[in-house]
Formats: sequence, C-alpha cells, structure tokens
Amino acid sequence: MTSAPAQPSEEPLPGIALPALAVFLISAAVLGLELALMRCLSVAGWHHFSYLVISTALLGFGVSGTLLSLVGQALERHFGTWAVILTLAFALSVTLCFRAAQALPVDPQYVLYSARQAALMVVYHMAFFVPFLLAATVIGLSLMHFGERVHVLYGANLLGSGTGSLAMVFLMFVLAEVRLLYAVAALSLLAGLIWTAYVVRTDAARRAPSSATSRGGLMRGRPGVMLGLALAVVAATQVLLGVLWPLELRIDQYKMLAVVRRWEAQSDAHHLLSRHSPRGRLDLYESGRFHHTLFAGLTAVSAPPPQLMILADGAPGGVVFEIESAQEAEILDHTPMSVPYRLQERPHVLLLGETGGANVWLARRWKAPRVTVVQRNPQIIRLLKGPLAQRGGRVFSLPGVEVVPADPRLFLERAEGLYDIIQLVPAESMAAGVSSMLSLHEDYLLTTESVALCLRRLRPGGFLAITRGIQSPPRDNVKILATVAEALESLGIARSGRHVVQLRNYLAVTTLATPTPVEPELCEALFGVCDELGIDLEWAPCAGLNPSAQRARIPGPPGAEYSYYHYAAREIFSSRREQFFGNWAYNVQPASDDSPYFYNFFRWESLPLLQEVHGKHWFRKLELGYLVVAAALGEVVVVGSLLILLPLLWLRRQPSRRGARLPTAVYFLLLGISFMMLEMVLILKFTRFLGDPILSAGGILGAFLVFSGLGSVASGRMFRSPTRAIGVAALGIGVITIGYVFLLDGVFSLAASWPTAGRFALSMLLAAPLAFLMGWPFPTGLACLRRGAPALVPWAWGANGFASVAGSPAAVLLAVSGGFSSAMLLAALLYGCAGLLAWKLPGAHLSR
Repeated sequence: MTSAPAQPSEEPLPGIALPALAVFLISAAVLGLELALMRCLSVAGWHHFSYLVISTALLGFGVSGTLLSLVGQALERHFGTWAVILTLAFALSVTLCFRAAQALPVDPQYVLYSARQAALMVVYHMAFFVPFLLAATVIGLSLMHFGERVHVLYGANLLGSGTGSLAMVFLMFVLAEVRLLYAVAALSLLAGLIWTAYVVRTDAARRAPSSATSRGGLMRGRPGVMLGLALAVVAATQVLLGVLWPLELRIDQYKMLAVVRRWEAQSDAHHLLSRHSPRGRLDLYESGRFHHTLFAGLTAVSAPPPQLMILADGAPGGVVFEIESAQEAEILDHTPMSVPYRLQERPHVLLLGETGGANVWLARRWKAPRVTVVQRNPQIIRLLKGPLAQRGGRVFSLPGVEVVPADPRLFLERAEGLYDIIQLVPAESMAAGVSSMLSLHEDYLLTTESVALCLRRLRPGGFLAITRGIQSPPRDNVKILATVAEALESLGIARSGRHVVQLRNYLAVTTLATPTPVEPELCEALFGVCDELGIDLEWAPCAGLNPSAQRARIPGPPGAEYSYYHYAAREIFSSRREQFFGNWAYNVQPASDDSPYFYNFFRWESLPLLQEVHGKHWFRKLELGYLVVAAALGEVVVVGSLLILLPLLWLRRQPSRRGARLPTAVYFLLLGISFMMLEMVLILKFTRFLGDPILSAGGILGAFLVFSGLGSVASGRMFRSPTRAIGVAALGIGVITIGYVFLLDGVFSLAASWPTAGRFALSMLLAAPLAFLMGWPFPTGLACLRRGAPALVPWAWGANGFASVAGSPAAVLLAVSGGFSSAMLLAALLYGCAGLLAWKLPGAHLSR
C-alpha cells in the first residue's frame, strides 16, 4: 500500500515571497562564509585548508538532512519560530565558532605524528562545522515545509549562493579577512529579520477571521514580539563582542608573517603597510634580518643590499632592494640566475611573475636594453610604482622596463614578441616539501604546454631559465628537467637532451632550455662561466663534461661519483625515461594543463620506503596537502555512511517505504557527487582562461549557482513528467560535458587575447547551459518524493549533502591523479546513471 500524494499547499502564492527571500539571504551568507573562511585560513594557515572549508560546509548540509529526518516533523509544527531561532543561532555562531577554532593550539605540521594534534584538528574542523549545520537546517526545513513550491525555494537557494559568492569577492576589496565574517553575520541577521516578519505576517493571517489557517509553523499567542527581542539581543551581542573582543587571526607559527611579527615584538622588524584584495593579503616589512640574495654562491664578496620583504598571504612573496642603481646589486652576479645573462649580449628579457624587482636589477647589470615584467597582482605593481618607488630605486619605472598587469600564463597565450631570456620567477624559491603544503596548488606556468609556449617565444639561441632550490632527495628540479624535455619534444625536437643545460651551486639548480642545439662554442662558454662562479655542470651535451668532479658534492647512486641530478638527466634523455619515472621515490612526471599540479610529488608506492628510511619523521618528506584531502575523503565516507544509515534504521518502521529507500539513496548520492565534481573541476579549469583563481572561483561559482537556480525554477514548468525532465537534463549534461572536454581548450586559445571583461562574460556564457540543466534533477527528484514518499525528503537531502562532501575532495584527488578530463567524464557518467535511476523514485510516474 502506497501513501497518498501530498496535497499542494493552500497558502496563497504571495506567502512564498518572504521565505524565498530569507532562504536567498541565508544561502548568500553560507557561500560568503565559505569564501571568508578560505581567505582567513589562507593567511592564517596553509593552502589545503581551503579544500576543508568546502567539505565542512557540505558536511553541515548532509548532517542537517539526518537531523531533519529525526526531528523535522516536530520542528515543522512550529516552522516560523524555529526558522528564526536557527537563523539567529547561525548569525551568532559565525564569529563565536571562529573564535573557538582560533583558540585551539593546532599545529598541522604534527597532525600525522601526534594523536593530540589529530584530535585537536578534528575539534577545529567541528568548530567550523556548527554554523554550516545551523544554516543548512533552516534551508532544509524550508524545503520540507513548502512542499510543491520546492522549485522556488531551491532556486532561491542557488541564486542566493551565487549572489553571495560574487558579493563576497567584491567585499574582499574593501574589508580585511576577519571583517568579512562580520559581513556574513550581518547578512544572516537580516535573514532573521525577514523570518520574524514572516512569523508576524502568518500570525496576523491566522488571527484574521477571513483567513484560512496555515498548515503548521504557527504558535499560539503572538510570537513576533519575543522573536523580535531575540533578534535584537543577538545583534547587540555581535556588536558588543566586536567592540570588546575584536576578531584576530592566529597565524601559523611557521609562516613568515608569524616569524616577522615575533621579530617586530623584539623591535627587529617594522610593519610598513598592508593591502587586501581577493587576490590575497600583502604585508610589507623592513628588517635588518632580511638577507635574500637569490641563491648567491661562495664567490660573492659583497654584502646583500638593505631590503624590504613583501609577504603574500603571510608567506614570502618577494624582496625590494633599497638601492638607487644596478651597481649596488653586485651580489646578483654570483647567482645561478646570472648564467644565461653571461651567455648573451644585451638580451631582451621576459620576467614572468617578478614581484620585487630583484631580477630587473640583474637584467640591468648585464645591459639588457628591454625588460618586460609580467605580474598578475596589480596591487604589487601599484606598490612598486607608488609608496615603494623611491625606496626601491623606481625599479618598475626604469627606462626600457615595461610592466604588464596580467597572469603570466595568459600573457604567454597571447604574446607576439620574441625574447633572448625568459625567466620563470615564481619557481625561484626553496624546494617544495619545506612546508609540505604545495601539492594541491594549481600552477599553469610549470606545465608542459606552458614551457612549450615559452620556447616558442625565444629567439634562436635564447634561453628559458628555471631556478629552484636544492632538495634531498631530488624531486623539484628533476621534474623541471622532465617537463622541459617533454615540452621540447612536443615542438618536434626528437633529441631534446641536445637543447638542455642543468647546473647548480650548493643552494640551487638552474635548468636552461634553448630552441637551438647547444654548439661547441656555447659549451666552451659554459665551462668558463662554471669555473668563474664555482658552479657544477650536471648536464650539457658537451664533450669534456665531467659530472664526477663535483665542487659542492651531493649524493648519487650507490658507487657512483656523480650526483642524482646527473643520473636523473641521463635517464630522462634516454629510452629508459618511463622506467625511471616508475622507479623514482617521488612523482616526477611532468604536469600538464589537464592536471596542473607540478608540486604533487606524492606516490602511494613510496610510503613504505619513506617510513623505512626516515622513521617517525617520514611525513616531513611528503606534501601533506594530498594526504589531508585523502584523509578528508576517508572521513567523509565513514561518517557519512553512519549518518545516512541512521535515518534508514529509523524509517524501517514504515514498511511501505522499504522499496523506495535504495533508489532514493543512490539517486541523490549520484547527484551530489557529480554536481560537486563538475563544479569544482570547471572552477579549476577556467582559472587558466581568466588568469586569476579568484575571478574563476567567484565568477564561475556565482554564475554556476545562479544558472542552476534559474534551471531549478524553470524545470518545474517545462515538463509535466518528472522522469522526462530528469532524463532530458541527464542527456544534456552528458553532451555538454563531452563538448567541454574536447572543445574548451580550443575556445580558450581563440579568446585568449580578449580583455578581462570579455573573457569573464564568455566564461559565464559557457557555464550557463550546463549549470541550467544541472539545476533540474535535484528539485524534480524532491518533488517526486513529496508526492510519493514525503518521509524520505530529509533523507534525500542528507544523502545529497554527504555525497557533495565526498565530491569535493574526490574531484581534487581525481584531478591530481587523472586530470580534469577524467573527472568531468566520470561526473557525466554518474549523471547518466542518475537519469536512468529516476524511473525508480517514488512518485516519479505521477504528473505534476
């Protein structure tokens, strides 16, 4: 025996306006909170916390489904009152839970080593979980309460989410990180005011003699006064806490910003200024302790010049030499970066990603008549041309220096000029693994395709120069060499080893690549430069190369006199390359545009070896980001399975629902994981086209959610048959996704020269049809359940939320290991499976 379909709500159509507006505001606050926390934690901690924020938010939505399946009917009897209470609790928890999390002595460096730290990290995670749970419960309760109008509320949910993400990006230009949390709290208080107005309105309608009694959500008496008083108390509490106990970021003790602040407390450093924007936080410090010399070797006899340090999100971003002319930067002549300048006469130079101007001084010391600097953050350019111009020798305004505000990779896509030297400046730092947090950082400048673009922009005999700090065991510079080799081969150069030189001092390795073969004359010049600077030549296609005669000796294979760098070069430039990749302890296969994770060196196969060699400190030789996301995925699967089974056991009392449970669970699980996988992968993929991760995250996410919301609203009117609507959506999603996989890169190339506004508009246009169709299956499935099995609605909400939680880390891990295309095709396949399963949903064959 099946249940009778739920009857449509008798509430007049205008009655949905206030709830829809409140849901819109709460959804905007939730997305705003996600972006605000990502911004805060990127400064306070390290990169991978951004991924945990997304998982935590979606975990809140999943657990809310479990909660509503248990107590949802009781809450729905007093819907309006509980909507106000939960919304005000959300507003209060935004800042209180952040304060609680900041008070915990969490040290992520020891999470895999200390049980105490692991437990603290779980508590830290749960502190951020609370506000998302409260907000998600309000939204889920609203979807339960308004029945057949679920399309309107789900549309308001997605529209609010998209609007909130766009609004938060704008606020990042005017508010510091922690102040963004106050903006989120204010937005949720406004939602509380809307809910209070709704309660007053429905209470007045109940009391009016001509009004029909609303179906639940009412209390006897006049609740509006008490709820209004509660709203005032919460608002006053937020203001009082903000005045007496202002929010502050607790910076990870190992980040440079925390170190410099400790120096500042000892009067050894001085903070000059700070700047905030969606691209990050910039801090400028001066200190006598700064001695950044770009890997200067032992032949240097002059002291480094006085300097200022630019910190980007709390980490070193670049230094500004306090000099008036290039003559004061003599120490730069003793760096490995000076080698290509010694091999060129008056070179035209391209500096991709230059920040403080040190490499500009290097180029000017070697008489470069033209230097092009490409820097994606206009705030840095304004600093060097404005407040720092005089102290920095007006380095960005020197004659012959052109500064281009653009993403370096995007600049390469549309560049037309040719250069004698191209430097990839962002690589010029200590090697990955020092902080162990870079493995999930997308870098479109260190992919095979990007290196190939650099080589195309070189004149015959020109050099691409990539310098990076030495690490042990070697990985970064081995991966750079492999990337250069494959880039040369992609240009039709079969014997790539004849076009590459790799050299080092005791601090760093420089890899040089040239579009023309290395000739004997160049070999002779190289030997002379290496002798002059005391540099070891690890690889060059030169007769007389003696890699065993190391000046700065570093380990090599057992029994060999040469280093592991020379060994790696021999293997990479031989037919044994793939075998070498498989045997090396780290993943040193080149990154690609389809998987731009250059800093991912993790290999599961190497864990036993690392544990054997390094003992209890094995985790310090890994990039923790990958393991943290993998652990988050495992946590989600375990916790999610338990909490989804809980309402299943509760619903076993209802035999009529037994046959509907499995298709309902699988359908909404498939929707959750596939929606999140497509959303996250497209955000990552569009970063290269838009040239800025914030533009991609804010703009594409906003457009995605807005068009999904419009699709949700439209789906309820376009088809009378739910199964047909879901089937059409699944088919369309599959076709569009396949088109993205094969055509999107070509579109990016064609439109690379467009202005930012044009590329942004095109990105929204490209995202629109897919997002529109992705807004159909979820509300249509919920509407089916409302008619055929209303008790399963909160369970479906929870299953979808938990699958979304899993989809976030799963998408990242798939992108890292298999590439964007694989993740997108898998998501399309899952949507197809959901479309087939829609026929089994209870109520699916009842017309609307």
